Amino acid sequence: MASSASSADVLFEARGFGRARWKFRRGECWAVVGDASALCASLAGAPPPRGAEVVFADGVEGSVRRVSFAQQGEAVRARDGWLQARYYGSIESDFGEAEDVREFLSFEKSRGVNPFEVRRGLRGERRAFAREFREVAELFSLGPLLGRPLHALSNGEMRRVLLARAVLGKPELLVLEDPFSGLDPARRVQLGGILDSLAARGVSMLVAVSRADEVPSCATHVFGRAGARPSRGGGRGATALPNGRDGARPSRGGVGRDGLCPVRNEARPSRGGARPVVELRDINVSFGRRVLFKGFDWTVRQGERWVLAGPNGSGKTTLFALITGDSPLAYANDVTVFGQRRGSGRTLASVRRRIGMVSPEQQAYLGKGADELLDAALASEPDLLLLDEPCANLGAREAARLLRRVSSWLDRRPSCTAICIAHRPDDVPPGFELVMRLT
Repeated sequence: MASSASSADVLFEARGFGRARWKFRRGECWAVVGDASALCASLAGAPPPRGAEVVFADGVEGSVRRVSFAQQGEAVRARDGWLQARYYGSIESDFGEAEDVREFLSFEKSRGVNPFEVRRGLRGERRAFAREFREVAELFSLGPLLGRPLHALSNGEMRRVLLARAVLGKPELLVLEDPFSGLDPARRVQLGGILDSLAARGVSMLVAVSRADEVPSCATHVFGRAGARPSRGGGRGATALPNGRDGARPSRGGVGRDGLCPVRNEARPSRGGARPVVELRDINVSFGRRVLFKGFDWTVRQGERWVLAGPNGSGKTTLFALITGDSPLAYANDVTVFGQRRGSGRTLASVRRRIGMVSPEQQAYLGKGADELLDAALASEPDLLLLDEPCANLGAREAARLLRRVSSWLDRRPSCTAICIAHRPDDVPPGFELVMRLT
């Protein structure tokens, strides 16, 4: 697999991945629409599938950096179990000495240098790295994140940090799988600009995306599901939806400034007379000096279908953790679910068995796909269905099929309450007529 490719500017050649014979040259940016996980994994060092082959140019194989959701899942399982932002408490010391973003992006971690190994000639490299670190931190807008523990990051924030670490490693080839997944509209636009900037610097990239509208504008070659012939002249650009930051408030009509439309099919009246299922009163949540919620109120009634929208890091998943009781902060706030207030002495299990959930954290920790998780969630006939980015890591067809399943199931159960976290309007099931937007 590591033998040399013939041409001097060819980084690798690959055969047996679909019908294509892939020949990637230095400075190119490929966009692959559809499932390219086998190719991406093989480029990052995994054994190729049977009948497939990857041939690298000299010195390239050890200088490939991959950023993927699978990588996030492996990191979660290897280091902290299932500990991410949704489970993060207000007292950081409860979790011991947690690795923060600055340490994760350090010279030793980014370049794979053993801090206990005595080596000469690193002083100059460290000075150069310090300059590169400042540039990358500015490019990725990492300033507010540098002092935060990794497990306090949202999924979108963690994706940015992983990409920054990969760039700091000075790779010959950067492999990105679904880099736009889980990003809010503003971050998608920002990431598109970052990829343009990296391409302008001559960074060689292979970007695998699930949807055609996420092909970056810097792409020199675009490969689709049906074939593998390159089309030159750039991609179509990442989808950019205007970012609404108009406060935490419910919306009941029209299209929000974040691009999410609360009325997806025929409008239904608000169920003002229905009994409350979720009651959040005067919620206050802070992580260190960072205030996430202050005096936040939200009531969700039986049979309502809500979209929970807002930028990465605005607290959407934290609200789910308060509802499910996964966060210890649920017991320090006024949180009532199914008429039972947290801390009232009722067992958590009596509430949890009535809640079905699908989330990226479950995918990462359990290693299961969204369809499998949805099967498990619906099998329990929940009274409350929580969908945290249910279409994450799914292509357009698979996402549409999953959303139809959710809509059909809810149509047959009008008393079931549902809340969906989404960043794209096409990731919301039909029938979700109310929107809570967070800043």
